[in-house]
Amino acid sequence: MCYQVIERYAVCRCLYHKHAVDPCAAHGQRGHMVQEKTVLVGYACSSHSNHRPETTYYTGVLPDSGYGSGAYSSTLR
Repeated sequence: MCYQVIERYAVCRCLYHKHAVDPCAAHGQRGHMVQEKTVLVGYACSSHSNHRPETTYYTGVLPDSGYGSGAYSSTLR
């Protein structure tokens, strides 16, 4: 069976890279199919990412990292 690896962004499924066909002994014979294998990479392409540089500014609120702040974590000791 011939294989072709296709890399796509994980969220939007846009094409990242299409590799060459890895041929088998039956390559080129009538009725022989190439099986595509999709691998998910990255997150989202530049067209579908939510990152907008013009709106990136510090609001005083940071995303939750799952770790407590220095003041909070010192009370847990």
